[in-house]
Amino acid sequence: MIVYTYTRTIMNYIESVSWILSLTNYESSSREEGTSNNERSSDMRRIDLGRVKSVLEKLGNPHLGMLTVHIAGTKGKGSTAALISAVLTSSGYKVGLFTSPHLHSIRERVSLNSIPIDEKKFGEYTTAIQKPILEHNNNFPLDMITTFEVLTILAFYSFNSEGVDIQVIETGLGGRLDSTNVVDSDVVLITSISLDHTEILGDTLEEIAYEKAGIIKPGIPVISASQESSALEAIMDKSSELKSQLTIVGRDVYYSVISKTPSVQNFRVRGKFLGRPIDHELSTSLMGDYQLENATLAVLALEAIRDKGYPVPYDHILWGFRNVIWPGRFEVINKKSIIILDGAHNEYSAMRLVESIQEQFPNKQVEIVIGVSEDKDIGAIARELTSIGTGAFVTKSRHPKSMDTEQIADAFWETGLPVRPEPSVKIAMTKAILEVGEGGLVLVTGSLFIVAEAREFILDIEPELLN
Repeated sequence: MIVYTYTRTIMNYIESVSWILSLTNYESSSREEGTSNNERSSDMRRIDLGRVKSVLEKLGNPHLGMLTVHIAGTKGKGSTAALISAVLTSSGYKVGLFTSPHLHSIRERVSLNSIPIDEKKFGEYTTAIQKPILEHNNNFPLDMITTFEVLTILAFYSFNSEGVDIQVIETGLGGRLDSTNVVDSDVVLITSISLDHTEILGDTLEEIAYEKAGIIKPGIPVISASQESSALEAIMDKSSELKSQLTIVGRDVYYSVISKTPSVQNFRVRGKFLGRPIDHELSTSLMGDYQLENATLAVLALEAIRDKGYPVPYDHILWGFRNVIWPGRFEVINKKSIIILDGAHNEYSAMRLVESIQEQFPNKQVEIVIGVSEDKDIGAIARELTSIGTGAFVTKSRHPKSMDTEQIADAFWETGLPVRPEPSVKIAMTKAILEVGEGGLVLVTGSLFIVAEAREFILDIEPELLN
């Protein structure tokens, strides 16, 4: 048995990240082939909120005592969270934002007023939370605190230490048993739900929605994106059980497009929310049709926050929506060719991505650069993307859970799209850009890990290679 030793010496940034990543890390661990459903179910049973609650209690329960917005869903959690954070920051509040995964630096997961926590504070706060975590792991070697759980605890401790007014918390996986689900939420949002992480969350939309709806708390506003009927039923049942008033986009509140440019979407939100009519005309710099639904969720969350006694001026909503930055989600970078970065990681998100490209960039030659994680349904993703592609460069990221290029290539060959496997994102990007020439379009998609490496190549960003 490994016994971890606590030291009072304040860790620097590299030391703190190395320690966090040395713990059980389900984001980077790869499950062996042949794992049975029973073993997967056993893994699910080991997901438990008790150990996180125990550590937080020893730290003085830093996750409690501030207004909390909690967000679950399959697609759009981060964008919705970023919009809310941008508006609240503009309105003069001190805002903590916890999201995952990150693109270039693990610090991106813990933001204060939309700015990643700096390296010095990251090390200081990690050192401050280390002792109770090590004590737990030494005492319970078969039930150890994981990397994501430490990052969750770190976020709560950081926000409390910085005296934030409002925390916006995105779940990592699922909701009911996600380590973030220790908060006393004031507002709950559920973004679009689709099939993903089925080996953990369930094989049907109803099962997955049940897990996502597990973040709903008694008597608080619940705001949901439009959902398939089976998913919606699970959300409605949970809201009714807990007497939480549910607002559904597409049933109670509607959004419509006013106009679009290559960099701005102008839209209208109207309907009935918490017993009163609303009618807003807004703009957002986040592109893609699906972002309008996320923006509508954010508008309703801000309305609910107003009801909690936190004024949110309308002009700050306008400013925040127009100036929000959320890289890697239908991010358009104009070089000699157009480069679109979007981490579409399942069939539904690929379908929505295709719709957005067809609308905003019709008749463009599109070369696809794609890599995915090994647990994704690459066949379904390939079938969606083939409708807009003239060719695909398949590759893999540095991440240990990346799918082999041969498996991705086979999926695209089956659709009839010409495929070229490449050993790295850099080589794939170079060849794709040459292939489309000036005026063409390179679409980088499949996973945020591929998107991150493409951004590093295009924008000359130094990667953070600490693990």
